[in-house]
Amino acid sequence: MRLFPEGDTILPQWKKNLYLTWITQSLSMMGFGFMLPFIPLYIQELGVTSAAELRVWVGLLIAVPSFCAGLMAPLWGYLSDRIGRKINMLRAFAAGALVVGCMGLAQSVVMVLVLRIFQGLFTGTITASTTLVAAGTPGEKQSYALGFLSSSTFIGLSLGPLIGGLSAEVLGYRRTFFIGAIILAAAFVLVLVFIKDSRRGGQDCAATPFRLKVLITPGLIGLYLLFFLFRFCRMLTNPFVPLYVQEVRRSIQGAPGLTGIIIASAGAATGLAGLTLARLGDRYRRAGLLAVFSGLAALAALPLFFVQRLSLFICLYPLSFYFIGAVEPLIQSHLSASTPLSSRGTAIGLQTLFGSLGWFLSPLAGSAVAVGLGIRHVFLLFSLALFALFISVLVYRRRESVP
Repeated sequence: MRLFPEGDTILPQWKKNLYLTWITQSLSMMGFGFMLPFIPLYIQELGVTSAAELRVWVGLLIAVPSFCAGLMAPLWGYLSDRIGRKINMLRAFAAGALVVGCMGLAQSVVMVLVLRIFQGLFTGTITASTTLVAAGTPGEKQSYALGFLSSSTFIGLSLGPLIGGLSAEVLGYRRTFFIGAIILAAAFVLVLVFIKDSRRGGQDCAATPFRLKVLITPGLIGLYLLFFLFRFCRMLTNPFVPLYVQEVRRSIQGAPGLTGIIIASAGAATGLAGLTLARLGDRYRRAGLLAVFSGLAALAALPLFFVQRLSLFICLYPLSFYFIGAVEPLIQSHLSASTPLSSRGTAIGLQTLFGSLGWFLSPLAGSAVAVGLGIRHVFLLFSLALFALFISVLVYRRRESVP
């Protein structure tokens, strides 16, 4: 069965894989995102009624998958190098469909937590998809391909919660979990039928001896640390946007709608950057672009602490995320170009480990600042963290020769 016209002269295999992976990754993020709007409501239905307990459980259920995924990412990356990138994608989508479906059968909040742990340990669809695209794309198209792929995360995480929230209201929580599982299963089928691994029988990488030392060079460690800082910045403010809107408006009325607009516009800006700014990495020096975009993001974020009008905040917040959106694919494309094909999956897995630590620590830092200094100071920390990223890129640029 063929989804595209015959002949690589019409559409090369790497582009077929890229477009299909974009579709499957969008479906994956939709499937996982279905549950996000109603997890706090679902666990109340399972018996958690105390407000204090509810906050603790919600925090655990949100944080645990990212932490577990980071721990497992190097292992899944290594296995993708040894047994094949397509097989690794199939594993991730199959595990995702099974876990999300089982959440609809959960009888206690502890069971939901266990399933969320399994989700972090055994899925990892973003890492699997990124590895396949990075391994199969020509070097001169890496920034374009990874930037294009990164936009799928925005599409999925925008549509998933929107449709999932409506589905939960009409069909109930448990059936909505089943729908999310079906979407992930559909992505599994698309990968199985249409995607072709860039390797022939997995022999080219499996026959190459694995050498960890090629993945822990000073240059690559610098990239891992940059990715940690990036993910720390990227996830720092989102949990506090609703509280900021409520504080500025001095009312909870209308806050959810405005919050949705702000977060959706920031996501749209991030996705747009993946389609526009990131592809410049195939034409210009990536370290220079990283410095420019992280610096512009820091400058755009700095006024957020001072503005008094919500209309200005709504304009500046997505602008900072537009520049932020180019950083991840540029780091990933340079990481891919700097590692041998036989170890690329492991390198992306290590990068994911560092990124997950950034995801895990940023809400903790934001909460500490919000409690100690106030909500507005979270956005000051956001700008300062982006300036730290900018300075780190400059240091990295001086020490490394980046193509």
